[in-house]
Amino acid sequence: MQVASLKHVANSQTGRIGLLVLAAALALGSYLYTTSMGLAGTSDSYHYLYAAHTLRQTGHLLMPDGSPYQAWPPLFPVVLALLGGAGLVHWLNGLALLGAVAAWSAVGYQLLPGRRALALSLLLALGSPALVVSKFIWSEPLFNLLWACYFLALLSWMRRGGRVLGLLATGLGFLLPLQRIAGVFLLAGIGVGLAWPGAAKVGRPGGWARLGHLVGTGSGLLLWQVSSWPKLSLSNSIQLGDDPHAILPILADYGFVLWRWLVPLPAASLLALPAAVWVCLLVGVAALWPWAAIVRTPTRTVPAGLPLLCQRMLFMGLVLSLVLLTGSAARGRIGADVHEAERYLTPLYPTVLLLVLLNWPATKSKLIRLGPVLVVAWVLYQGVRAGHNAYRLHRLPPMGLLHLP
Repeated sequence: MQVASLKHVANSQTGRIGLLVLAAALALGSYLYTTSMGLAGTSDSYHYLYAAHTLRQTGHLLMPDGSPYQAWPPLFPVVLALLGGAGLVHWLNGLALLGAVAAWSAVGYQLLPGRRALALSLLLALGSPALVVSKFIWSEPLFNLLWACYFLALLSWMRRGGRVLGLLATGLGFLLPLQRIAGVFLLAGIGVGLAWPGAAKVGRPGGWARLGHLVGTGSGLLLWQVSSWPKLSLSNSIQLGDDPHAILPILADYGFVLWRWLVPLPAASLLALPAAVWVCLLVGVAALWPWAAIVRTPTRTVPAGLPLLCQRMLFMGLVLSLVLLTGSAARGRIGADVHEAERYLTPLYPTVLLLVLLNWPATKSKLIRLGPVLVVAWVLYQGVRAGHNAYRLHRLPPMGLLHLP
């Protein structure tokens, strides 16, 4: 009876709206408690705010030492300048968190059977990765929103076609690398998925439209790089670190972070086990997601083959992000500890959720019976972890007022 009731709630329009409202309330409540003392900041936050200040004052994005702001993409300081500084970032982060939950939930309701889509909304709302970055004046919250809206627009375009949806998806994809360089890695996964043999037969857009979409999304990075090229040192941008063995602990951190999204892992376990074990577990995560046929409910209006295409795009985005983030960390371009790993992998949390839920075995009776129990346990675990993190983040002191020249 309980399973039947749950299925009715998941498949009814009223039930889906109710669950989305519940998910939004959970996410908003966690966010308001976490940030009630104010947003925290790091050196990155100061650089963003300083660049926004100089843009308003001089029309140029500058670093605190007076050099051009070229090491990071320019979109976030531009948004901060339009907002007038740090005052409205609290609203921006909150709206970005809610918008990302809503967009990924909409993706889930199109690709997943009803109860899995229900679980996705709750896992997103209770997810710690997005909550943690929302506490800080960082570029990740807005990037998470752009990534969610882009994938939703892309899925809608693949389903229905049309120039408006195509332009919307291309425009959002254009902004991704301008917000964070990780957008390039995710777009590369989209490109590989769209170029996969047989992908041209799936969805409404034709081959030229898809090619135009990929060119349009990649042009954002190209324009930024062209404008930055005269001011950057090529040797500095491609120079490898001195210690090639640094890659192993970086991969271990990534493996630990990804598995902690799935199962409870104490922080001490990262050091208790050899780095090679976490690297093997990281590889094992990728092996959990074979490109097999996905069982969907017969009421879905998604064209045949589209869930599998989305699975490939998300999977390749995950793999390429891990590879390229590892390379960036090994070269010293980004931080290389477990806290930085949590931050940089945040956009991949919805990807991992979708891949796990898309690939849940639907043909083995024992797993079908255990499925609801495991999903409930997963949701409860995420809720407990989110509560613990919210309490810790709530106690962080807010970023002090900046005295900008």
